[in-house]
Amino acid sequence: MNRQGGIHRYTIAGSFASCEIIFQDVLPYNAFNVYIARASSGDVLQIWRHTDIQEEEPKEMHTYGFEIYKIDLEKQRVVQLNALGDDALLIGHSYTCCLPTKKYPKLLPNHVYFTDYSEYWLLEKKHIRRDVGVYNLEDQSFHDLVTPQLWLNWPNPIWITPKFYKDRPISILYYYFL
Repeated sequence: MNRQGGIHRYTIAGSFASCEIIFQDVLPYNAFNVYIARASSGDVLQIWRHTDIQEEEPKEMHTYGFEIYKIDLEKQRVVQLNALGDDALLIGHSYTCCLPTKKYPKLLPNHVYFTDYSEYWLLEKKHIRRDVGVYNLEDQSFHDLVTPQLWLNWPNPIWITPKFYKDRPISILYYYFL
């Protein structure tokens, strides 16, 4: 997905490559924090993350909201969703996915788990608070997952979903590394 919400499919065969636009741009501006995920229902979701950077030092990034849209590929439009149902959404620099909470009971339904997303921010500002938390879509509340220990702020946080056996996935271990 590009920074204006368009989705392109690239096909590489030998020394030949082609690009097909399968979803047109929908954002009127370039966004640096747009994600794509597939819901457990099979729907393709587009997630817009809203952040703000404090004016005073230390300049910290804070997520203050999310917009979630279902992508209608046939009609080339997005439809805003107010809920994820029984799904939980994990987004960040390393990974974006939508997981069914019935299969992963440690996750809260209708919640967005998020980590820092900008690699430049992570490299240049590694001695400040990480923007890591959980957002409840129902009541629009935030809960931080940030440790107060300064020595746990580098490397950047990532989500880990281990699967040790090819045919037998274990329960999710949702984690962020600091």
